[in-house]
Amino acid sequence: MNTATKSNNFFWPKITDLPSATAASDLGFWAAVAVATITTVFATIALVANTYILAIDAWAYFDAVLFALIAWRIRRRSGAFAVAGLCLFIFEKLIQFSQPEVASSGAVMALLFLLFFINGVRGTFAFHRYSREEAPAGVAQDV
Repeated sequence: MNTATKSNNFFWPKITDLPSATAASDLGFWAAVAVATITTVFATIALVANTYILAIDAWAYFDAVLFALIAWRIRRRSGAFAVAGLCLFIFEKLIQFSQPEVASSGAVMALLFLLFFINGVRGTFAFHRYSREEAPAGVAQDV
């Protein structure tokens, strides 16, 4: 079966080689970019309105910067930052969903982002495994 015709699940991609590992890793990158962007938008609205929006205030800019840094490092295929992004996202969602006024808002989107962060972790670790396997003998690996 040809790889172009092989069906692939967008939410849980099959990782079989370096290109598929890169694509899975990119899901974590885009999740971190989206979280940083959405957080920045809500923090800006909260700052301008001088209020909390879904438990987000101006301090959320710090989170946005963290997720932007995580996105940059995931794009560079850092497994440690992929894991850090997943853990930070889970930690923040646990805190956010523990507050009664926002307990159910964004649950579906949070699950989608959680899947993307998990795929980012899967992809970055598979990327390093496949890049070691595909490297020609005698060539130094840049890890």
